[in-house]
Amino acid sequence: MQTWWPASSLFPNENSNRRVSARPKKTLLNYSKKSMSNSTSIADMIVDPAVANAMNAAMCGLFSFGLIMTPQKFMLGGKVQESWFLEGAVPEERDNRLFYIAQFMGLLMLGGVVVPALVDPSAQLICYQAAFLHGIQLLHTFVFMLTSAYGGAKPTTCAGIAQWVFMMMLTVAFFVVSILGGMHDAPAAAVGSDTVISKSAANIAALCFSSLFGLMFVLVPRYLLSSFWQDEDQQGGDDFMGFKIVEMNDIDAWWARCVGFSILGLNAGFLVDAGISGAYSNPTYTIGTLTVFSVLTLHNLHQVMMRPYKSISSYQLKVSWIPNLLMSAGMIAVMVCAVV
Repeated sequence: MQTWWPASSLFPNENSNRRVSARPKKTLLNYSKKSMSNSTSIADMIVDPAVANAMNAAMCGLFSFGLIMTPQKFMLGGKVQESWFLEGAVPEERDNRLFYIAQFMGLLMLGGVVVPALVDPSAQLICYQAAFLHGIQLLHTFVFMLTSAYGGAKPTTCAGIAQWVFMMMLTVAFFVVSILGGMHDAPAAAVGSDTVISKSAANIAALCFSSLFGLMFVLVPRYLLSSFWQDEDQQGGDDFMGFKIVEMNDIDAWWARCVGFSILGLNAGFLVDAGISGAYSNPTYTIGTLTVFSVLTLHNLHQVMMRPYKSISSYQLKVSWIPNLLMSAGMIAVMVCAVV
């Protein structure tokens, strides 16, 4: 019995070739794309931006409250913890300018992280900013603990060192959470209606203004403090543009650089957000910087009016404090015009 095979099976025509070639092939590239898609969906389920922002806001809020309300007790660890610094490094006088710097740091965290997280809980901008804050401060803490740069402030007891090690581990965890929270394809933030001044212009102005002070806090903290503060018992000494250069110990330098790194970290996160979105008009950054400028200006005004911390000369008042208050008030006006 003869078996007749279809001719198409022996001599496939052009149409059959087209049908075969149209069939998708299971290649390694397809598998890699599928695996990447699965990993992205898994990452989405692990850390949501709202969860990362809530964690960072809670952590920053806790530290801000301690630094603003009782900066001296915070540094000494209170009744529960060990002192964070070498015994004798924290001044006994409650009117020391160090505690002004600590309150400055607390207000910066409050306005730069906590308030924006309450206004826009799912903003990936906050994830970028928090990642920079944790990453930079982690490196700064490594320098603090592993080098002699802050030898006059670094604790020497086992309990004090263990406390810093635990805090570094916690910072690593929050750093990872912030990075994972910033890896989502979140929708772009709504710019809103037209304002008196565009949000892009206001944000760029705030970025430049704050970054200048951030760089000075990091690079030349002694000269920056000397332009705003004086040592009452100082006799003679070097001059800097008419200011007596103050004596600055290691704990002063630590907190001053913490402030500077925090300012630069917040601004670096904003630049990453602007690079991803292609715009500088993120309203969450506008609200955050408006809050920061407002609370820090009130902090400076309180220092000028009430003088809770020593000490300011009349020359510094006229040359540094009052001009700084006027510039800050101008920046507040700019940010308000970018909101209304």
